[in-house]
Amino acid sequence: MKNKRLLAAFLFFLALVSCENSSFADDVAKSNLPAELRYMDITGAREGKSVKTNAPTVDTGDAIPVFELVSISKADGTVLDESYAEFVTIGQTASKTLNVLDPAGNIVSSQVVYDTSQNGIITIAEGNKFVVGDYYFTIKVSTEVKGVVKSTVFAKAFHLNVGPLLPSVLIYSPKNQNLVVGTNNKTTVPIVPNTNPAIKFELGSLTDKLVIDGATGVISLSPTYQYTAQETLKPIVRVISTISNEVVPFVNPINIVVSNTPVAVPIDSILFFYPTLKTTGSYPAGGEGFAVQTVVAGNGEDIWGELDNSTGRGLVAPTERPIGNTAQTILEVQTNRTTITDPTTSWMVATTQDLTPFQYGFKLSFTYHYMPAFQLYMADGRTPVDIEVYVSTNYKGGNIQDANGKWLNGTWTQVNKVMKCRRSEGVSGTTSTGAPWGTEFIGTPYPGDQKGLDPDGRKNPNTTFYNKWVRCTYDIPTSQISKNFTVAFKVASYFQGSLLNNTTVPGRGGSFYFSDLYFKASE
Repeated sequence: MKNKRLLAAFLFFLALVSCENSSFADDVAKSNLPAELRYMDITGAREGKSVKTNAPTVDTGDAIPVFELVSISKADGTVLDESYAEFVTIGQTASKTLNVLDPAGNIVSSQVVYDTSQNGIITIAEGNKFVVGDYYFTIKVSTEVKGVVKSTVFAKAFHLNVGPLLPSVLIYSPKNQNLVVGTNNKTTVPIVPNTNPAIKFELGSLTDKLVIDGATGVISLSPTYQYTAQETLKPIVRVISTISNEVVPFVNPINIVVSNTPVAVPIDSILFFYPTLKTTGSYPAGGEGFAVQTVVAGNGEDIWGELDNSTGRGLVAPTERPIGNTAQTILEVQTNRTTITDPTTSWMVATTQDLTPFQYGFKLSFTYHYMPAFQLYMADGRTPVDIEVYVSTNYKGGNIQDANGKWLNGTWTQVNKVMKCRRSEGVSGTTSTGAPWGTEFIGTPYPGDQKGLDPDGRKNPNTTFYNKWVRCTYDIPTSQISKNFTVAFKVASYFQGSLLNNTTVPGRGGSFYFSDLYFKASE
């Protein structure tokens, strides 16, 4: 009898353990099933402007999640077509093999490392099609453990609210205009490019002397204006979105010379696009006034990111920089890590500009400032890397080139050879500071100290561009005036394999620093 009781107890114990093991196995099976995906909402984004989320949180146990965009819908449930999704990317985990090399360049050991810092981050590129409204992103998250793939689709995982694109420039052409007392004449109609057209106008000053047409922006003398002597009025004009009621004030967009007889007024120039280039991090998708396209990442620690190296910090603000531009950022591209340089290709694409408002009576140009830094030549005397400059009149978004050099979107013309450039002659200690600028020369300079063999035929042995700021200007011909004028800067590599910066495999890609890009219209 005793043995029967012991057997019964033993069988009960086995059953209990079996249940617990089954429950444990179920928990293990469920632990890698993605759950609880959460993104922070973004509100107040702007039409066509770049957007970047923070990294989301998601429960996958210890498995690394893979993110996929399933669909984008409007607030009324309408699913958007693929033309919207073309501008959207979701960051993934990056793996990289780190090789330890001996002095001869042979691999001694290798280790695979994983970077999850960008995983799940949603980026929407500059020039996108999202207009005013609310959008909801459905995201699929997957894991794979020991060959078993598990996925969960999260409906409306991310909410994006887009507000109207506000004006960044207000153009009265010409900027200096003459209003003659008693003639009832008026200013020209202002141009407000690259903005949502649902706007109205108000005066922010001089309302005792001037009046403005709220619908057109045309300014005239107030009926109560009392003329005593010729004077120049510089009003503040407020442009107001009729969608959001947001106000953008423009200080002195026009100089109004008031006289009792017609007088000649001076000509002027307009800086109609002067982005701060403000961005965050080392590998941004873009920033204020630009987008980044990384084709081949290489091994550098910055790709059009915030400046890290002190060498580029010496630039003194150009005289053209607007007083209100207090957030001007110097961008940095690194092409090597320690002594090793791997091939890299990336694009910095400036926001497309509508030049047609300036097609009559203006000369157009764009100017930028950059420093080629720490470049050392390869065994044959060539530079490993350089910045190539391209312009397009029909680019409407998307990747420009693939890793094989195939053109994907837009027709592009390289303009390095016709650039008007000047080398910085200003220094503080040994640091290049910009102005004063040297004698103008044609064509962007060859990076480096200009010494040694010159198979490209571009070196100037009488000077150096090693760690020197350079100011370059492109005069835009009338044939390129369009609604879609885009300038893009490409960091290009001219070698294969790895450069070791030693006697066996000489050469170093170094860095490029970039700042103060602006477009100018001269009357």
